[in-house]
Amino acid sequence: MWFLLSLLLLSFGWQSGTLLVEETNRVHLRYEADLIRNAITHQVDQRLEALERLAGTLPEASPGTLATGRHEALLTLFDGLVVVDAENAVVDDWPRVPGRAGKDVNDRAYARFMQAVQRPHVSEPFIGALSGQPMVMMLVPRRDAQGRYAGFLGGLVEVDGSELFEGFDRLRLGEAGHVVVATASGRLLYHPEQRHDMTDITEAEGDPRLEHALLGWEGEARGELRQGGEALKAYRQIWPADWVVGVYLPLDQVYAPLTNVMERITRQAWWALGLLLPMMGALIWLALRPLTRLAKQIKELSLGRRRVLEIPTRMTELRRVIDVFNEVEQQRLETLEDLQQRRALLKGILAASPQGMFVTDTLGQLTFVNQALKRLLGITPPIRLATWARHIHEEDRAPVVEAWQACLHHHQDFDRQFRYCGENEEPIWLDVHTNAISVDGEFIGLVGAVRDITQRQHEDALRRWEAEHDPLTGLLNRRGFERRLEEAFTEWQKVGTPSAVLLFDLDHFKRINDEGGHALGDAMLQQVAAAMGAETRSSDHAARQGGDEFAMLLPGCELTRAMHIAESLRARIMDLGLEQHGRTWRVTVSIGVSDFQRADQAIDDVVNRADAASYEAKARGRNDVLSA
Repeated sequence: MWFLLSLLLLSFGWQSGTLLVEETNRVHLRYEADLIRNAITHQVDQRLEALERLAGTLPEASPGTLATGRHEALLTLFDGLVVVDAENAVVDDWPRVPGRAGKDVNDRAYARFMQAVQRPHVSEPFIGALSGQPMVMMLVPRRDAQGRYAGFLGGLVEVDGSELFEGFDRLRLGEAGHVVVATASGRLLYHPEQRHDMTDITEAEGDPRLEHALLGWEGEARGELRQGGEALKAYRQIWPADWVVGVYLPLDQVYAPLTNVMERITRQAWWALGLLLPMMGALIWLALRPLTRLAKQIKELSLGRRRVLEIPTRMTELRRVIDVFNEVEQQRLETLEDLQQRRALLKGILAASPQGMFVTDTLGQLTFVNQALKRLLGITPPIRLATWARHIHEEDRAPVVEAWQACLHHHQDFDRQFRYCGENEEPIWLDVHTNAISVDGEFIGLVGAVRDITQRQHEDALRRWEAEHDPLTGLLNRRGFERRLEEAFTEWQKVGTPSAVLLFDLDHFKRINDEGGHALGDAMLQQVAAAMGAETRSSDHAARQGGDEFAMLLPGCELTRAMHIAESLRARIMDLGLEQHGRTWRVTVSIGVSDFQRADQAIDDVVNRADAASYEAKARGRNDVLSA
């Protein structure tokens, strides 16, 4: 125990120390990164501002213009100045470099950028054609007296010798900490081990987090170093130049002080353990000797060979343990006897009940069912959950089993109605209610009642069907049709599922009722309903909305397809005929078709369009199909 405690304390100390050291170094890293970013940003801004002031004095430039001014102060900021006209030809430079004046720089990306964007800009690094050194160009636009673009003024800065990247060795980054500066395009500007070429920074560092920084991300991270090992890293953006600064602190350097301290503490802890463990072992051995007899008698007690513990001892604590144990054992025996009596009484009550009753254990296994439940379901305990669950209707099985298991797990009541398939595989509806039973706060199982509600379910289903269907044709009535139309409209608003609506009534149907009688009219309505059933898919809904008014809802159907269905339905109804007293009666229909549209606010919008199209079809001579 001492050994484990020491390991635990050392582990806790190491964990706390690493968190503290890492957080402290993150704060330091954040401070140094902000300091570097601010310093470089200030120097870039200072140079661009100096160029803008000078560009304001050079609306017109010619060879020698720069030499006539006093620009010695700018030589502390730039390695050279260049004036370029609007056609990207070098007009003047200072100090003068043979061959530079008159040079066409259209091949330079920065020149094309300035001509297109005309705002201050810092170029990508390039190798100077004359100096052969890595350089960047800081540029500002020039404008003539009318404010038109007249070219740009550029300041050349050698990357290796510039003050922009001086002083990094004076930063408090330790021996292995270092700074990297690169362009947002990934070209390396500064690296402590690589300063005379322009390697791609991802090749130089091999850090995947650089991809985020090159896209504009700022922050701190922890990752791998190119030379091996991990490091704390901070990235900052130098927005005026579109550069990225990376500051790195290797974790070996970060954790070195903590590692030294933990090594000293560990050595001292081992010495202490070496002295304490033999002493503690001897004391524990002496203290545990009286417990041997206690363990033996407890085993005899569990086997029923004795009813009390009898151990003579002078140890006050052990004596109290024995007395408390004897007292608890007596209470347990009394409680067990009382529990057995209660179980016998409960089983007697349940067995006498005319309603189906059952009892389960804590795992949900049926341990008792009365005769009424045996007759209803034909089961005999004990029955496991997996056994009786197989008889639950497959559509109800998963939610019922899930609710039953949740009831057992949370010691809650169970109240469900579901279908159960008995021995003859005929499903019956059961209404099951259970109560969770606890004794002195301890869950011991469930007691439940079961009722056969099959007849009630059939009656409820019949009432629901009659409430939404036309008794003459078996089609949906207006109420049932509108409910399904609301559901289709909601689906259209959510996911854009198209649907079409057909509305029509029978042409000259009143003549059939008046001359042929209502029986003939009812037979004709039933034939129309049958024709609608022949044209619909299983997902479609046909309705008689009253009298000779009919409607169809075609979910998932485009308007073009709906027009084909409507035309087929019109032709089918036109071919219908009823014989009465030697006379053949026929009807035609005028069908209006519409679909859901983006401007619709309610189902009345599509219904009104379809209804208007139906009336227009009648006005055009009936027996026609029109869309709206």
